[in-house]
Amino acid sequence: MAPTVMAPVFSAVQSFIFNRRLFISSAIVLVIAIFIVMFGKLGAMRDRAQDLSEQVHKHLHLHDRHDQHQQQPPHQQVLNDDPGSQYAPGPAPPVPARPCSPEAFAILRRKWMAQVVGDFDSGAIDLSDPNVQAKVKTMSEGGEGILRDFEPGPDRVFRSIGPLCAADMSFHRTYGKLLQLAIAWATPGTPQYQNQEVLQKTIAGLDHIHKIFFNSSNKDIREGIKCRNNWWAIQIGAPKTLADICVILYDHLGPERRRRWGETIVDIVGNTAIPSLKGGNRSWMARTLIITGIFMDDANVLNRGIATISAQGGSAEVAKNSLFRYVEAGDGEGLYKDGSLISHDVYPYAGGYGLVMLDSLSCMLALLNAPDSPEEFRIKDPNANVIYEMVERNFLPVVWQGIIFEHVRGREVSRRDGPGWKNGHRLIHAATLLSKGCCGQMSNDLESFVRLWHNSSPMPTLENSMLPQIPLLKSVLRNRNGPMATPPRGAFAAPVQEHFAYHAPDSRWCFTLSLSSTRIGRAETIGVENVRSWYQGDGMTYLYTHTHKTHYADDYWSTMDPLHVPGTTNHQTEPPPPQYKNMGYRDWSGGACWAGGGGGNGVAFRSGGVGARFAAVSMDHYASDKRSAAKKSWFMMENAIVALGAGCTGNADPPSNLHTTVESRNLDCADRLLVINGEEYRPEAGWEKASNRVYWAWLENTAGYIFLDAGRNALHKLFSRQQRWGKWSDVNKGEQKGRCHREYLNIIIDHGVNPKTSSYAYAILPLADVETTRRLSENPMWTVLQNTVELQAIRNRFDNGNGDVLMATFWAPGEIDGIRVEQPCQLLWGWWSAGASWCLTVSDPTHKVQTVVVSVAAIAQRGLRVVNASEGVVVNGDRVTFNGLRAGGAKSIFLTGQGGHDEL
Repeated sequence: MAPTVMAPVFSAVQSFIFNRRLFISSAIVLVIAIFIVMFGKLGAMRDRAQDLSEQVHKHLHLHDRHDQHQQQPPHQQVLNDDPGSQYAPGPAPPVPARPCSPEAFAILRRKWMAQVVGDFDSGAIDLSDPNVQAKVKTMSEGGEGILRDFEPGPDRVFRSIGPLCAADMSFHRTYGKLLQLAIAWATPGTPQYQNQEVLQKTIAGLDHIHKIFFNSSNKDIREGIKCRNNWWAIQIGAPKTLADICVILYDHLGPERRRRWGETIVDIVGNTAIPSLKGGNRSWMARTLIITGIFMDDANVLNRGIATISAQGGSAEVAKNSLFRYVEAGDGEGLYKDGSLISHDVYPYAGGYGLVMLDSLSCMLALLNAPDSPEEFRIKDPNANVIYEMVERNFLPVVWQGIIFEHVRGREVSRRDGPGWKNGHRLIHAATLLSKGCCGQMSNDLESFVRLWHNSSPMPTLENSMLPQIPLLKSVLRNRNGPMATPPRGAFAAPVQEHFAYHAPDSRWCFTLSLSSTRIGRAETIGVENVRSWYQGDGMTYLYTHTHKTHYADDYWSTMDPLHVPGTTNHQTEPPPPQYKNMGYRDWSGGACWAGGGGGNGVAFRSGGVGARFAAVSMDHYASDKRSAAKKSWFMMENAIVALGAGCTGNADPPSNLHTTVESRNLDCADRLLVINGEEYRPEAGWEKASNRVYWAWLENTAGYIFLDAGRNALHKLFSRQQRWGKWSDVNKGEQKGRCHREYLNIIIDHGVNPKTSSYAYAILPLADVETTRRLSENPMWTVLQNTVELQAIRNRFDNGNGDVLMATFWAPGEIDGIRVEQPCQLLWGWWSAGASWCLTVSDPTHKVQTVVVSVAAIAQRGLRVVNASEGVVVNGDRVTFNGLRAGGAKSIFLTGQGGHDEL
């Protein structure tokens, strides 16, 4: 039967389906599938049926999602890891089995045991190693505690956990304790090692939880999957943990248990060939299926897991979610060639779900693609190198001194036990594992990053490693001839995720920005996590310094003032609670890294760690409650960041002061010195000072601060030192309720009550000494040329006067110093090396303008000629046309000719 004949049938069925709910819709899809198979011509019709099934799935779960948010009790909302994802239970499209042998499964089980428990058989783990002994001791004590807690009852396995319920994490935590017990049983040196009673209790616990709760016939489990309530624990957390246990205890479970538990996992994980399964969650599910196939000795299940990684077996829309491909701007979640890494469609998330994906895939590649892995189950996707490149392309720009930046960690910032340095350790171990699965230059590069991050981490990596990770990391560190990567220096951009960071030339500090727009969310809040993230994405600035590396890991998020977030401009009344996927209202968010000055162009991949010397970044800020707004620009340089704000407006009701927070520093020292206009203060908590004539300030071991408009702007600068008390449960309702406190030094610009056209201009000099701050306040290297809602611009002289760069945010077409633009844009123009080389760089922070035309008087005046240009850049006289601007990326043109020190 020809597809053209079937078209009216498909159209009628589709119309019928979208007007019915779950059972009718599912039945229709099933009938269509059977009908197509019976008639045998599967080409175009199979694709059509798959597309129809996808549409039905989306339609049904859109209703499920709505119902869930309307009806779900507040205490359950924390359990929904990603309300935007929908997974379907049931069989996936079949994956053709490859020929395999029993020996292949045995090899893979041994290799997975080495990753989960440790490689004791080969002698890779030295039991006399102090780091190993410490881990074995901790494991032993933990095992004893678990055994004391073991007391199976009608609704639980352990006294301290239960009753087992599909709406909370009790069953996932129960499996977690059983995994700890299984690992202790398998680890030489523990009192539980090969202990028959421990083995019997572990298996009895597994039997019990399967019998009373975690099985595919449990209606609460099925309902949880259907309604998306606690789906992560049901479909990922518990199955993943159970699969690991089954590999460890393989020889003692027997074929019937392995089959029964394996079938439960496969059924609950369900169909992974769906478009809503992406990124870290897809990698978790792939890993679960692969390990399940290993303990079931089932090639079909194992191959299903491999197919899940590459998103095979579904429609073209499903294939877009392959973990081995770069996504395009507008696709949302995934890896981007520009260095962006987005999860949950709208959040920069390298430090969270990006790590999940990297960690899972590094484990799978080391398991299946190492030289000693069986040929039968190799991952043969030709694009697998994307994951090896990911470490440099997508992680290197967002890591400083072994710490992953806060604003790419999503809602994880509100979890006390997950600081940025700990995420850095996860990155170190994932890169170590990846390096073992490849060879040549790629392996050397990965090991060089491992050495860099290990050596600079603020916390000892080995002491915070899992036992199996210790010998792998030590094998990299023992190679004394291996190179160490150069620390990044300069500005780096990832335009799609609107991320910009400046790494100091000497690596002593790093400055980053958290932006948002109609494309990128302000800050992730799900359920009860990160509930005070009102202004985290509204231009929050982060200053990392080697003098206090753990600044943001030192109870910062539980004690910081959410109404005084550094870098932001907002009123002082508490806004409504943030919503999931809390997006910005304006398109403008982004910037450009200057390609001139002898540095890089802001792209991290294959840069050798060299970024751009200068960057200009801007954001059209409009708060989530629509009660404050400002045009904000940041100009990043090697020794300073200049921040400009114009059109600062507040309309709070009741009326409220509008503040721009220059600094709110978590102090690590009780007597940190503060200098204001040359006068020294060592204030105690409770101290305050206000003045409208502050020219500069300096905070010991942190930075200098210069107020560039002090001579003409009578705005009050507020200084205070306060002791702030807080609870982690204030920002994450699932966290501890105990109080903690830290002291903060605040520097604030007060714009007054509900201002209409206020502005600010200040510079931050990271880790500058007091004399440098004083000198630059009197004779700065930069000049503010304009600070209005139409144009914000500065000029900076560098290299002892042998370079000059104009950095500008043209909010509207305009002209300054011989530069005229016909479309709004971000622009940098300058010369260096005695004026012999010139560079013009332009980007579109709105991601909407395809062409920008710039007229540069100096081209004709100085007889400049083009040396090199980005694709699409055309020069006609003094008129430069930048064609094909997209996704916030910058384009540049290089010229040469007569220089000069007087003007650009």
